[in-house]
Amino acid sequence: MIAINFATRNYRISALITNVLLIGSVILSLTTIAMLWTSFSVRHDGEIIEKKLLDAEAADAEVKPVLAERAQLAKDLNAMSGLLESRRFSWTKLLTSIEAAVPTGVAMKRIDFNPHDGTLSLEGVAQSPESLRNLIIGLEHSPSFKEPFLKHQSQEKGSISFNVVAIYYCNKNTSVARGNP
Repeated sequence: MIAINFATRNYRISALITNVLLIGSVILSLTTIAMLWTSFSVRHDGEIIEKKLLDAEAADAEVKPVLAERAQLAKDLNAMSGLLESRRFSWTKLLTSIEAAVPTGVAMKRIDFNPHDGTLSLEGVAQSPESLRNLIIGLEHSPSFKEPFLKHQSQEKGSISFNVVAIYYCNKNTSVARGNP
């Protein structure tokens, strides 16, 4: 026959379960505390970063008007330097040089000059091919012009329309654009 004693218990299993649950509770408590600590630390760091960001935005707002004023000053100075440079250039000398090189029988319609590279473009009308040829020869012999080139010519109603390009020099040795002596 089998005899079972219901009055005694095996406390070893119960003690083991209790110890495991106690250790698990301690681990969970420590993990919770660590997570809370990390959360507060991250929140505090975030507040510090937000404060720094607001300070940087405030400093940026203070600097923007100064930078805009500086950009406007630079723009104004560039415009002024362009005006000063254009005052140094003698349009009268250019037009006088062109007039000296233009022979009879040639009429100018348009004169374009680029002071940055010294290029000159002349558009006009010549009465004859000889007049146009004399214009090119006059530009070649002039000390104020270099490398004249007949870019375009066309016959219109008994006259010749043309476009001549050349490089303009203030005198024999000085270039307008390059400033070379």
